[in-house]
Amino acid sequence: MNKFKILLFSLLIINLIIAFVFVKTPLKENGDMSSYLEAMNFLQKKPYTEDFMINRVLNVPLMLYSSMFFGYFASSNQTGMMIVNLIFYFLIVCVFYRIVELIYQSRKVALLASILFFANYCMFSYGTTYRVDMGGWFFFLLTTLFAIKYYQSQLQDKKYFLYAILAAAIGILFKEYGALGMISLGLLILFSQISFKDKIKKILQAAGLFIIIPGLYYLFFYLKFNYSYFNWYFQIANLYIANPDAPASNYNIVLLIKVLGWLFLAGWPIFLWGVYQQWKDYDKKRIICLAALLPASLTFLAWPALTQRIAFIFVPWLVLIASFGLSKIKNRYIVIIVILIYASINYLTRPWLLSMINL
Repeated sequence: MNKFKILLFSLLIINLIIAFVFVKTPLKENGDMSSYLEAMNFLQKKPYTEDFMINRVLNVPLMLYSSMFFGYFASSNQTGMMIVNLIFYFLIVCVFYRIVELIYQSRKVALLASILFFANYCMFSYGTTYRVDMGGWFFFLLTTLFAIKYYQSQLQDKKYFLYAILAAAIGILFKEYGALGMISLGLLILFSQISFKDKIKKILQAAGLFIIIPGLYYLFFYLKFNYSYFNWYFQIANLYIANPDAPASNYNIVLLIKVLGWLFLAGWPIFLWGVYQQWKDYDKKRIICLAALLPASLTFLAWPALTQRIAFIFVPWLVLIASFGLSKIKNRYIVIIVILIYASINYLTRPWLLSMINL
């Protein structure tokens, strides 16, 4: 293990300690936790409340079963959920580190990007806590990693093509985000140097293979419960769009600026510096990768509710740009200060603001 990875894992552990001991947001029992616990009770044929939400079993079955598996040994499904998220916490940073390393061919940029990524408040407010987002985020990035490897092999190494599809097919059953990497796979195929006919053929093949696993599960679920993903989506749409009093229902440019502003907060100046450095040090292959990854990162705009938890899928892409800019600063002490300011704002300011503005 090289010094970059040793430092990275040390910082990952320190980040957890700060989040759990000082920030304390991750260990609070709030949000959607109770509905997922009710879903696990339903699957285990234990008593559950009348307001049990069947969509939880539809959307995140693998997260539920994984939590139940670890919960069996921990004697608590709630603890099992936390264990699963902690596992994904370490895995997702490893995957993201590798993505950045592939794009920039630099361990330094990969290390800086990983720090900006895991120090973002969403990682400990919505990730390493009693929620189910982390699994979807992980498989989104894992699919993206395999898609980049496939593209960089000039579409010759088919195993990465299949790995990407399998990761997305499994990931969507952890959380919807898990399938988003398929968008990046399709765009990277389109940007490749093969004939247009072969591009379309490969994209259709990927879509066909991807739909097998979730398609079979959704068909089984519909036949058993007469409930589909369309039912769930339109329920959410009615809840957030038709109801003007619902949180995040006023979907407009002001709310978008507000959500994105707080989402990356102290990272935005670093991002703008990164954009400038990308322009100065233009590299066509790198720009192609970044362009191919952007649409998947913006799909949060299609969801009926605009919240920072949903918008977090945009953060990895922002970090890709910001970390490159940070790597161009020659003075390492300035870099350290910038990172400390970024992390401190996430640790100290953001949890307080979250309770104040209720986003």
